[in-house]
Amino acid sequence: MRDGFSIHRSGPAAGFAGALALIAAIAFGAIPALAQDYPDVYHPASEEHPTSGKQDFMKHCAPCHGTNGRGHGPEVNLIPDIHPPDLTVLSMKNGGIFPAKKVADTIDGRKSIPSHKRFDMPFWGVNFQQPGKEFSPESEARAKARINALVDYIRTIQRQ
Repeated sequence: MRDGFSIHRSGPAAGFAGALALIAAIAFGAIPALAQDYPDVYHPASEEHPTSGKQDFMKHCAPCHGTNGRGHGPEVNLIPDIHPPDLTVLSMKNGGIFPAKKVADTIDGRKSIPSHKRFDMPFWGVNFQQPGKEFSPESEARAKARINALVDYIRTIQRQ
């Protein structure tokens, strides 16, 4: 019908209108399965923010360090000349004391650590920044929280 009351449309306007309707439905909760809240991955584990140091470790560290932290992850065979350290002996190599600050600085990557080639490992202090808010106080705090959660997890995998 061409009388101005037709609801049937075709062409680019129909595609745009359909996309707009879907977005509105999601935004206003008409499609709850698609509108679910996702956890804020920039916080350490808590009831409110469920991402944990272990989850970040399994996603970001285990490919090279292995799920057990001993340095034999699947990426070791794909990336030439990398030799991830065994993260389970850090306390043992430090007189029985877990070197939390050194581990945090290594994960962050923005401080110079002569014994650690920075091309072997990502700069997580940069990678964990919030997109669009990089290096703001809020983003720095969240990146630090994720790094601290990783440090806490690595502390739990130390061998006695």
